[in-house]
Amino acid sequence: MNRELKFRVWLHDTKEWGNVSCIEVFNSTGKLEYLYQDQPYTIQQYTGLKDSKGVEIYEGDIIFNDEDKEIVRWGFCSWLCGNESFADLDMRFVKIIGNVFENQEKEQA
Repeated sequence: MNRELKFRVWLHDTKEWGNVSCIEVFNSTGKLEYLYQDQPYTIQQYTGLKDSKGVEIYEGDIIFNDEDKEIVRWGFCSWLCGNESFADLDMRFVKIIGNVFENQEKEQA
């Protein structure tokens, strides 16, 4: 199965999204070279899936799956929301309601 590999980056100092144009990995430990040396950031990967409205779902998104509100994260070998694999969800009923950076109050609720 082929899927598009895409990333987004949250810039903590300016509290905005940035684009990822290059990720460099160096040495045998796989240490990641920083994209922005002068500010903290978090990189999030595209899951390869879209919600019921066709919006791309990324790691860290908060979704509502017709029953519960969950945060999208990478599990042992698959994308998870809560304790469920995305394979167990009916994507027709999944919608993004925010993300862990811009909507922290939704994450806590």
